[in-house]
Amino acid sequence: MSCGIPPYKDAYHFPAVFWNDGGQIQFNNNCYNYANNKRTDSFAQPGRYAGAMYSSLTCSSVHQAAEADGLKPSSASAGCPCTKDKIALVVAPGIDFHWYRLGFDGMWSHKPGGTQATNVDNSGNLISNPETANRGIYTDFCGYFCTCSDSGQGQGHAQIN
Repeated sequence: MSCGIPPYKDAYHFPAVFWNDGGQIQFNNNCYNYANNKRTDSFAQPGRYAGAMYSSLTCSSVHQAAEADGLKPSSASAGCPCTKDKIALVVAPGIDFHWYRLGFDGMWSHKPGGTQATNVDNSGNLISNPETANRGIYTDFCGYFCTCSDSGQGQGHAQIN
């Protein structure tokens, strides 16, 4: 198994169109799927694959659940080993979690729930840093992780469900 960093273009050009099909892929794969670049059609949840789902919508709980799925904590400045991809977790306390992924161009993108993947924040600005982007209700920045993604869309190797 070889890890790789997925590209991002925009909603109308491959590969983003893979996630923005207006059908099964878009509606049945969420931000956790997109960040890990893993199509499961199950609206994946942190910890579900490992049998250790988060118990509350807090940074600590979702962070532990993601680690149980095999994601490795990282930092803003650290690179991910073995061409693994960096992803970022944010939380709207008690409401929801959300994930972003870093593209090989150094910019970030995300997929809010069953909506389209995008590379802009809530203000319509390109995302150069998920810590400073306009994240709306997602007020808590919870940290970075490394995941075994793939350069092919939906073909990530993370064990999520």
